[in-house]
Amino acid sequence: MISLSHLYVAAHQDEMRNGAANERLARTLQTPQRPSRIGAALKSLWSLLSGPAERPLALPNLTNYPYRG
Repeated sequence: MISLSHLYVAAHQDEMRNGAANERLARTLQTPQRPSRIGAALKSLWSLLSGPAERPLALPNLTNYPYRG
């Protein structure tokens, strides 16, 4: 037999599920106003990586090297 408290709890859970589903739907329908944190982090990472790189050290010229094979 189902008691009255079980009916109240089931009704409350249904309301909570419907509210959560409506919030998820509203979040998916919103257009983002600003870039996400992940997008901003990737953009800053690429800006760091694409900055001016230091030139490698100059290699010595191997002309007249006795062990050049």
